[in-house]
Parts: sequence; structure tokens; C-alpha cells
Amino acid sequence: MGLTGAKSRFTASQDPTHSLKLHHTLSPAEPELLMNKSKVLHLVIDLSDFGGAEMTLLRYLSQTEAAADHHAVLTLKPIKPGPSVGDEISKLGIAVHSLNISGLKGMIVALPNLVRAIDVQRPDVLSAWLYYPSLLATVLRPFLASKPRLVWHIRSLPFVAFNDKPARWLAQRALAFLSHIQRVQIVSNSEASRQAHASIGFRTTPALWAVIPNAVDTVLYAPDQEARNKIRTALALTDTMIAIGAVGRNVPEKGYPDLFAAFEALRDDLPAAFSERLHLVIAGRNVTVDDRAIKALIERSRLPKDRFHLLGPRNDIPDILNALDLFVMPSRSESFPNVLAEAMAVGLPAIAKDVGDCRVVLNQDRFIATSDTLATRMAMLLSLPSNDREAIGLENRKRVEEHYTKEKMTLAFDAVFQPAAAMPNLK
Repeated sequence: MGLTGAKSRFTASQDPTHSLKLHHTLSPAEPELLMNKSKVLHLVIDLSDFGGAEMTLLRYLSQTEAAADHHAVLTLKPIKPGPSVGDEISKLGIAVHSLNISGLKGMIVALPNLVRAIDVQRPDVLSAWLYYPSLLATVLRPFLASKPRLVWHIRSLPFVAFNDKPARWLAQRALAFLSHIQRVQIVSNSEASRQAHASIGFRTTPALWAVIPNAVDTVLYAPDQEARNKIRTALALTDTMIAIGAVGRNVPEKGYPDLFAAFEALRDDLPAAFSERLHLVIAGRNVTVDDRAIKALIERSRLPKDRFHLLGPRNDIPDILNALDLFVMPSRSESFPNVLAEAMAVGLPAIAKDVGDCRVVLNQDRFIATSDTLATRMAMLLSLPSNDREAIGLENRKRVEEHYTKEKMTLAFDAVFQPAAAMPNLK
């Protein structure tokens, strides 16, 4: 397997001030401190899409001082043509290399190439994103010349049965064992993930495990009346209609049957004149009337078909969220609830199931539900005067601005990747 790369080892950007503009002007002492930063190589499976872990890496690198001097990325799979996280990282001037591996057999054959590819970079820190790269990095470390410090990034909950996904189950248990015998730093995006991994044997002491919540772009995800008007016009939603919405791909863990059942129950929980104004809007992969599971949910409903707006995958999620009046997260499993925080940043009141870190993000127990109380919580919030709902939405945005910014996430990752002596309190 050939090794290809966008640039050579930790190549600087053509414009050395490019990433520095994102933060501040360097003080006279800071260039020397930047020179002392550790070299970090990020090992990922694929950069062809815009997945959660890959987007977190992109957001971090885009906020990092002189990132091209201290960070590089190695992806196992080839980067497909077209828009991708890999392309966006390359635009930052950061070296992006690919091993062009395809399939398990290709991975086994390519292991010597992977060792050589890492050794060429000679990183101080090997930052492995998700289970399989973390396992690979740990197994291969004894064969690496630089013996880099290991960082594992765990971005999900471990609840998977062996019969469903045996490879992932085995990788999780192997990493749990290795966490007790290897010197490694583990990073998750939620406290729920840390606790869940502790339950299957991971070592999760504070010195070993750091929780760094995902960041929300509060400029992109912000109240926007023009976007609201545009989407509502396209969906034929008048000012008197109330749009309840969700965002996420159609998979069992997203809990869409619970959302449809709760939406149906509102017909009985609210006065008829009010419930007739309610519409359900959902965007996400396979959320269409052509999907068998979604079609069955609609056919079982007593409500008119025009109450359901199933949009499929969209690239204008901030606009979609702005068109809503209430956001609902019916997920049965989450780690850090990205879209919940994004909806809050838009200024929406929100209801969420008590999964992952939803309770932590919302910080309001009255807006946390179970499958059985989802409709009741929705009815309670919808029964409030519109001014009260608006005030709740503004408080939600304020919470995101205080706790889930890119700046806070960047500082937290820097504390993991860089020696304490090289990380002053930059103003």
C-alpha cells in the first residue's frame, strides 16, 4: 500500500499568520513557547465524510495556534474526491497523509507500512481517534522508534452486544485491559461515556481520563429570522403553526418511534384547537417517506399526512433548526448530544431523553424525559406562553455560549496534548 500525503512532515502553512488570526497576536515570549510544543500525529480511520469525531478534530485544528507546525494527520482509508474533512484540514496547511487501506486484509498487509508512516513523522504524541485506531496505536507503539505518548479518543458509549458487532466488542474489551497496563491518556466527550466505559473495565481515574465536551459554533448556530422565514415558507408552515422538530439519521438508537408516539399523544394531551396547529419536522439520513420504518410510523398515525415533514439529509441544519418552535431529542443512546447543544445555540426550548450527557447539557430537570413522559414534557412546554418559551430558548443559548465554545474545547485539548510548561495562560 502506498503512502500519500498532502504535505511533508508538520509543514507550516503558506500564510504563517493564517491560524494565529483565530486567537490573538503573539506576545514576544510566545514564539519560543510554540517551538517547544509537542509534535502530535492524529491517527484516524477515514476523513472522507463529516462525522462527529472528524469534525471535532477539524474544529480543534482550526482553532489551534500554528497548527501546521505541530500537528499532522494520518488516515487509514483513502480520502474520496469531493468535499471532506480531510480537504478542510489540508486547507489549514496541515499535513494530511493516507495509507489507502481498504478492508481487513488490506489492513493486515499494510501494518508494516503503518509503522513506517508513523516513524517518518516521529511524533511526540500519537493521538488515536475512536476504538480501532486506539487499539492499533497501542499494539504498534513498541515497534515505533519515537515511543510516542498515547492519547485515545473515545466518542461513544460502549453498549454493543458481541453478536451484533463482534469486532467492536472485542476492541472495547482489549482497550479496557490495555488501559490498566499502558501509559495512556483517554479523552471522551461526555461524563456518561466515562462512566459507561468504567462499567466494562476501563481504568477511568481523573489523571487518566479527561472529559472534553464537544464545541458548538455559536456564529453558525444562532437565531436567524431570515432563515426561519425561508424554511417555513418552503414547508408551507404559517405563523400560527407550531413546528416540533428533531435532527438525526434514522437508526434505532435515535428513538424516532418514541418521538412519533409522543407527537401522536399530543392530540389527546392538548386542546384540539392547539394540537391541530402542531407539525413534526425531522431532518436526517433515511428520514423519508420512502424508508420502510418511517412509512410504517406514519401509516399507524391518526394524524393527517401533511403534519409530517420528513426532509432526509440536509446541508442547512442551522436553517432547519431556526424554523422550529420546539426541539426534541428522543434518542435512546447518546454520548455528547451535539444536535441538542446546536438547537440550544439557535435559541430553541428543548426536551431530551435522559441519555448520555443530555441532562448535563440542558441543566433543567423539568425538560428531561423518559419514553413514557416524552409527550407530557412536550405538552408542558408547549402550554407555556410563547414569551416564556422564547425566554427558555434564550437561556439555552446563553448556556451553550458559557460552556460549549470552540475556545474552551481548544484549551482543554491543548492541556492534553502539550506539556504543562509549554502552555501558559494565553490572553
